[in-house]
Amino acid sequence: MAAQLTPAVLGYTPPDPPIEEFTPPRDRAFFADPKKSALFEGATAVEEVTPYIGTELKGLQLSKLSDAQKDELALLVAERGVVFLRNQDITLEQQHALADYYGVQDKDPIQENPKHVTVVGREGNIRGHDFFGADYHGDHSHEINPPSYTLLRMIRTPPSGGDTIYTSQTALFDKLSPRFQKMFEGLHATHQSELSYMNAINHGARPHRAPVATAHPLVRTHPVTKLKSLNYNPTFISRINELNAEESNHILLFLREHLHSADDLTVRWRWTPGAIAFWDNRIVVHRAVPGGYDTTLREGKRICVFGERPFFDAEGSESLSERKARLAGEGTNGTNGVKVNGTNGSATNGEKGHMS
Repeated sequence: MAAQLTPAVLGYTPPDPPIEEFTPPRDRAFFADPKKSALFEGATAVEEVTPYIGTELKGLQLSKLSDAQKDELALLVAERGVVFLRNQDITLEQQHALADYYGVQDKDPIQENPKHVTVVGREGNIRGHDFFGADYHGDHSHEINPPSYTLLRMIRTPPSGGDTIYTSQTALFDKLSPRFQKMFEGLHATHQSELSYMNAINHGARPHRAPVATAHPLVRTHPVTKLKSLNYNPTFISRINELNAEESNHILLFLREHLHSADDLTVRWRWTPGAIAFWDNRIVVHRAVPGGYDTTLREGKRICVFGERPFFDAEGSESLSERKARLAGEGTNGTNGVKVNGTNGSATNGEKGHMS
């Protein structure tokens, strides 16, 4: 992708200072019952959408969850990557209150409303040089405290089109060869917002903050599940810091191919009015499927909460395959972390204008 350094970009001064690193509130998943009894018993059905990512809860209203159910929902999201619900009656005010329960709401550097992002359809040539945002991404991973949980509620949707694809970065890491896994552990990538910043100004937006470049681990440890995942974001990563330029370029091209060929690690969600996707931005990348529909019919409200600064704990985390082998050795039937449709999994629960 490309962005033009224009007079409009050079002449613009953002009004807000950069965000300083801070310690967010303790993840609510730490407070959950690992069995998630209250949440599952309150649902009429709990359906695994794909083996590696995505669970749909039926018969629950987010507006009526108890605190225990909210905590268990956070744990389910951390384990399964994304949780889907349809026909929700939650209002925008209730959506904000739910986000507040999970932490401090972040503010996308380009969002117009100070409290949430309005998600819409996108027109134009998505394959053009100056089109930004059509590729996979994790929401503003360039921040020092990237989002943990993201809650997107669709208000209006076209009869078809505008789906969102979610891919598990936990599974992406697990499918690498052991040699590649070891090579990637300990590396850091620079996540930068310069291109999105310039593109936004050139399309009439007024970003709140200046662009930033932040180094984050290429492999990160999830603070709750203690599972290793890739921390790859093709929209914002510019280089791998410890490698030479061409080495970095080749590895980033490989990672992009690895991501785009991961149909087995991916779920595609078809939106309907009142549907909600609640995902863990730390371990999931997503992209909206563009084209072929009336973009004026697609509108949603997205709210994120700040997470911890990404970290990698070599001794205190494991891959999905290592978890599965360990649990099998302990006599536990381990999948990737939840009890769904009769499959008993186990995950560690201790100290451990936009288009989406």
